[in-house]
Amino acid sequence: MENKTGKYFKYAVGEIILVVIGILIALQINNWNESRKNGIIEKEYLEGIKADLKTDLDFVDYFLPLYQSRMQKYARLDSLVKVRSPEIFEIEVSKISNLTKQMGTIYPRNGSYSSLISDNSTGLITNKDLLKQIQGLYEYHYVRILLLGQELDDISTQIQWETRLDFRQNLSGYTFEDYNTLFASLGILDRNVKKYNNRLYGLKEHINKRIEFIEQELNNK
Repeated sequence: MENKTGKYFKYAVGEIILVVIGILIALQINNWNESRKNGIIEKEYLEGIKADLKTDLDFVDYFLPLYQSRMQKYARLDSLVKVRSPEIFEIEVSKISNLTKQMGTIYPRNGSYSSLISDNSTGLITNKDLLKQIQGLYEYHYVRILLLGQELDDISTQIQWETRLDFRQNLSGYTFEDYNTLFASLGILDRNVKKYNNRLYGLKEHINKRIEFIEQELNNK
């Protein structure tokens, strides 16, 4: 009886050990599957953010030459006024009025990043330094460029409103004093255009760095 009891006890212990091992293996497999699924989702987020950033980069590259051209045009006209060159009176109205128009400002594509935040999925990004870099871009650099862009649009709208009558007149009747007044307002706009242009160059550098970091992370997956 003692031998039988001992055998049953050993058998029961063995069964328990096998069950525990089975549970641990099942848990490990489940964890592996969850990790694999999370890795796939993480990759999708990173790919989406990278695609959005590349689109933003295209917009930045589109706007930069426009701002460069506008600054050059303003500098030429302003120099004519400063030296009181009669050539200023020969310039078409449109070339001056165009300087007051809104050039257009960048509105970042943030669909993938917004989904990452709204889905509360930032924990899926395993590289926390990369996550910090992405968050800094969207929540600091993009916010700054949006605020500056809005300020630039507001200044442009105000100058267009203030000078709307001037641009309906025949410029041949203008005096240098008229131009001084006009270019004082345009000078304010020009300074903000330069500020925005410089900010765009900085933003381009930040976007390129984030794209590079994301690509490195994807290559390591």
